[in-house]
Amino acid sequence: MNRANRVRTPLLAAVFYIALIMPLEFSVSLGGLRLSPYRVVLLIVTVPLLLRLFQNHRQPPHAVDFLVMAHAAWAVLALAVYGGIGTGLESGGIYAVESLGAYLLGRMTVTSAAEHRALLRFMVVVLGVMFLLTLPESLTGTHFIREAARAVAGGPGLPYIEPRLGLDRAFGSFDHPILYGVFAASTFAATYYVLNSEQLRPRAVVLLGMVACSTFLSLSAGPFVGLACQALVIGWDRITKGIDLRWTAIVVMFSLMWFAVSLGSNRSPVKVFISYLTFSPQSAYNRILIWDYGTAEVGRHPLFGIGFGDWVRPEWMSDSMDNFWLVTAVRYGLPALLFLVAAIITLAVRQARANAHDAEINRHRMAWLAITIGIAVSGITVHLWNAVFAYFFFLVGTGAWMAYPVKNFSRKRLAALLALDTERLRARTHN
Repeated sequence: MNRANRVRTPLLAAVFYIALIMPLEFSVSLGGLRLSPYRVVLLIVTVPLLLRLFQNHRQPPHAVDFLVMAHAAWAVLALAVYGGIGTGLESGGIYAVESLGAYLLGRMTVTSAAEHRALLRFMVVVLGVMFLLTLPESLTGTHFIREAARAVAGGPGLPYIEPRLGLDRAFGSFDHPILYGVFAASTFAATYYVLNSEQLRPRAVVLLGMVACSTFLSLSAGPFVGLACQALVIGWDRITKGIDLRWTAIVVMFSLMWFAVSLGSNRSPVKVFISYLTFSPQSAYNRILIWDYGTAEVGRHPLFGIGFGDWVRPEWMSDSMDNFWLVTAVRYGLPALLFLVAAIITLAVRQARANAHDAEINRHRMAWLAITIGIAVSGITVHLWNAVFAYFFFLVGTGAWMAYPVKNFSRKRLAALLALDTERLRARTHN
């Protein structure tokens, strides 16, 4: 693409992305509310974006929008049931801003292949800059970004986290190394599909290697698995190119594998997969316990969850629940989880139907799908919170333009209007 013809990254999306990676130290407290940079952006833009959505005739509201709205509204309702109207408005309100607001920001600012490509290029550049700081962070144990932010804005020191493989786990600018890993891994498929058009040229290999190394520096199994899922999608796509029903085949294969594990193991398939998606046997055992006690909590409170209440577990277990999907169901009830899952699946199905024969947009769709699958699988052993939680909803929103293209006059409609005008002209001539 000619540099002169490049579309710039949508300004609001770029501002939000930079706000997402601002360290926690730059947050301020307002009463009981923590205002981090990305929250400030979302508080400013959520209502205007929502109004703009309902006034937009070229890209009017659709099913996915309403499902995300339903997810956010149910979370607000669940927190109101848990702690009263005040908790519902305050805590539920900020949840709605971080989920629905971030989704709307992605949905309304990225509306074409050119804008999507520009955003993904911007994301990879930012990650590359952060990699230059997180590599020495992992080697030296000095957390450059967070320590510099603490020197400027103050705040407590970082928690000590045990090194792995002789390396310190890199925080980057995030609250925890595992969040940095999820953030880094999320650009892998975009680098391959969109920025390099499915070509493994030297430049592509270097960029993919940078993304993989950035993910590795978190030394966390969840991000590794997310990256591996993206690589598997890319690999399957390359070796089955041109084969009919290739994606149906992989779903059937996964279903058969699930069935085989069910028959051949004395544990449920979920527990078996969780045990292989962790870094150590101790982590696997802890996550299986989280699954057991967490699902039991969902069974006791399926409709509205337990809000921010404590979940039943042995006294010696930590209150940390390292499973994004399970946390959603435990806190806000099964309807909140189902609304979110339905929104993502609906968006993916609509994308496939809308762009079945457009090679360029299909590359964007495959990038979005692989990234979403990667984060979704990571979410089985990782809880997404703060900036990465909002980032996930933002990424979901950036896929809407592929499923619901901008409404323009179709050729048939244009021909009909021209025919109507011709008939009117003839009638006037005869009169």
